[in-house]
Amino acid sequence: MAKKKQKIKVMLASTVYGFENELSAIVGQLSTLGYDVINSHHGTVKVNPNLSNLDNCLKAVEECDFFVGIIRPYYGTGNIGDKNITFEEIKTAIKLGKPYWFLVHRDVVFGRLLLGKIECNNKNGYTVKRNKFFDERSIDIYNHVVKDGEPIALRNGNWAQEFYRLDEAMTYIQAQFGDKEFIESLIKDSDDE
Repeated sequence: MAKKKQKIKVMLASTVYGFENELSAIVGQLSTLGYDVINSHHGTVKVNPNLSNLDNCLKAVEECDFFVGIIRPYYGTGNIGDKNITFEEIKTAIKLGKPYWFLVHRDVVFGRLLLGKIECNNKNGYTVKRNKFFDERSIDIYNHVVKDGEPIALRNGNWAQEFYRLDEAMTYIQAQFGDKEFIESLIKDSDDE
């Protein structure tokens, strides 16, 4: 009897609050394309009750075949001390050499450009007050993903697809993951390294 081929496992980052419907649509699209989707919001992360939420999510990153990160203007409530679960997932996927793709909300790109142009000449300087509208720490995630600070000619794996509406994100998901042979070849290449 032939061994049943296992589905390719994709980890969809744990960015959740205020994005539940969109996240459900993306999970649904990836599932329709035939992938086994691992996502905390959808309850498909294996939970070891002896581990923290952060550790369970990082184990899920280790388990996946490839990773999809979503960078939004909200840093999230998944913060443990000075660590953010989504950011730690992203860093772990990159460190482990998993094939990865990123979607970045237009407001993060705009915020990065805007804050990069603000200067204040008074003695108090300029600060952004904590708010629920935009958390500037999301720019740190974006800078990490696009490898800001590295010479542009030397950057690989720094694509972050900007989106504003769900249909834009779904177009990217379909374009990237619709060709399973391509994904399988990338997974094989990363496993061979």
